[in-house]
Amino acid sequence: MQSNGYLIDKNMKRTLLMLGFALIVTTVPALAGIVIKTTLTIGRKSSNCSGFGFCSISSSSSYTDGAINGSIDVNEERGSMIISINASDIQKMQPDKMSYFNNKSTVVFAEDFAMTDDLNSALKVNKPLLIKKGTYNLNSMNGKFCIEIPL
Repeated sequence: MQSNGYLIDKNMKRTLLMLGFALIVTTVPALAGIVIKTTLTIGRKSSNCSGFGFCSISSSSSYTDGAINGSIDVNEERGSMIISINASDIQKMQPDKMSYFNNKSTVVFAEDFAMTDDLNSALKVNKPLLIKKGTYNLNSMNGKFCIEIPL
């Protein structure tokens, strides 16, 4: 019986080590990017903030009451930028924009949106970020809408 107990302990240690290794391998790439908090206004800048797009995005040190809050995660190694937007803030501040998010798997930007110099600086990117007009994947998780944009 003791040899079985020893084998179980040995197998359990091996399993725990493998799980720890898997956790490190999957976490390190996620930590390689720069993540900043943002406040934003949804809408097309050229259309007086109507329609869908980003009318404004600014960096923020914390979430702000009365604003649509989110975050931008830029990972140049991964080759993408993920913009996460708090669903409850959209519902509260710009409820008419929820139709662009609810039950959708993509969003369409009808015009380009260039990130401001302060955002590019905060994100420590090599070249200025630009969201080109086009269709992008949209996911909903943990009360946030996430848009993935290739760099």
